[in-house]
Amino acid sequence: MNTGTLYLPKQPLADARCRSHCAVRRPRPINPDGADAPQGRGYNICQTASKILRPLILAIVFSAVGPSLAIADIVNINPIKDNTLYEFDPAEGDQSNALGNHFFAGETALGELRRGVLAFDIAGNIPAGSAILGVTLSLNMSRTPSEIPRTVELHKLLADWGEGTSVAPGEEGEGAPATTNDATWRHRFFDTIFWTSEGGDFSATVSASQSVGAVGMYTWSSSQMVADVQSWLNDPATNFGWLVLGDESEIATAKRFDTRESASPPVLTIQFRPAPAPRPRPTPRLRPTASAFSHPLLFLLRLFAALPASRFGLPMSD
Repeated sequence: MNTGTLYLPKQPLADARCRSHCAVRRPRPINPDGADAPQGRGYNICQTASKILRPLILAIVFSAVGPSLAIADIVNINPIKDNTLYEFDPAEGDQSNALGNHFFAGETALGELRRGVLAFDIAGNIPAGSAILGVTLSLNMSRTPSEIPRTVELHKLLADWGEGTSVAPGEEGEGAPATTNDATWRHRFFDTIFWTSEGGDFSATVSASQSVGAVGMYTWSSSQMVADVQSWLNDPATNFGWLVLGDESEIATAKRFDTRESASPPVLTIQFRPAPAPRPRPTPRLRPTASAFSHPLLFLLRLFAALPASRFGLPMSD
């Protein structure tokens, strides 16, 4: 009876390529009595390679996608200024409410329009070059003549405006006489600089809108708000904030919101990813200046070319 060793392909490995290699080139011997022979050297090599390569491959993959999975930073900031633009009434004069606890948006029960303005210091709170990922504005609406939901919009302001020292009395709905540098219905800075259009210079594009009904906290968030904040970060000189435009279609639609001076000020929540830190440039290596003997062969050729032909027994040219 033939007692030679029989060879059959070994059991499959976890790694497909390693399995193919070892099954063909490193078969595992099996004894005639059916017992498995010790695993061959090929099996051990492939198993070891698989254990080594997998962590390396995973490390390379995660290091490659790491920046895209970086956790974004979040900052919450309050306005640096806010005010109300009270529709101009010649009998009352220019009204404002720079340091009051509230601003208004919409139309009062007497048919007078109100518009809020507020601005935030973007460049002072977010590193230059950052990518803005998300923006949410939270406003506390503290008083309304009706709980009927009304659409309140944000519009990007196109010109700068001021906040003086005026403080409206009572519920603040009627405003107070404007002081120097106050924003009013007619003025950007009372009483020397005017809006191009009374009621504020603002973009026709709606940055965000929200339905506001009963008293409570409301939020505004949109891709256009992200674009607005990104533009203000990139070019701080254009950051004039937003105008809060309420429903002006009929009377008694006004909504009262709390200002930065109140116990529940507006909050702008910004999610951003800081710009990656610049990589240091390697110090350039100084190359040694070539000397006459840096290239001996070239030196000899130049030397022979400089000597007269007669020195080598060659005929002189005419």
